[in-house]
Amino acid sequence: YELAETMNAGYVGARAFRIIFLRGNRYDAKTSANQMLNFFEMKQQLFGNEKLVKDITIDDLDEDDREALKLGIFRLAGRDTSNRQIMVGMPGLRNLRNLHVQNELRARFYTTMHALSSEQTQMKGVVTIMYTVGNFKDRSKGVGGLEHRRLKLSLPIHTAAFHFCLDDPKQYILLKVG
Repeated sequence: YELAETMNAGYVGARAFRIIFLRGNRYDAKTSANQMLNFFEMKQQLFGNEKLVKDITIDDLDEDDREALKLGIFRLAGRDTSNRQIMVGMPGLRNLRNLHVQNELRARFYTTMHALSSEQTQMKGVVTIMYTVGNFKDRSKGVGGLEHRRLKLSLPIHTAAFHFCLDDPKQYILLKVG
């Protein structure tokens, strides 16, 4: 955060930028501030210092990042009847290509921040659907799970609803208990 503020205080302090964190955390200022620190740390790890204080565009993604984006492990899928953005996660798609976790993370960062460019999405949040049925089950044996969790926690997006599509009773039990 401090490096980002030194590089471009206008970007870091912009009302439109800061409000995204407040909306994503339902106006909890302390949580929003902590998340903003994590956001800049994650953004620096994913994109380096040169992109720390700029909005990430499709041009900032390399060829493998774009391949992860096209693969659609995380994708935007329209809006629900309450006009909330729908995000679909199909982690099993990573079985089709041998991409590095960093490529998935950069693609997910881009997708999420693109969704957050809508003020409506900032205010209403998203509905996330995780589809892990049949061939769409994740066979990575947890590789990248921690990194995806860290990324999710650093992004200022409110998840209004979370739906899981499962065909394994053991997964259902884990989710029900957890």
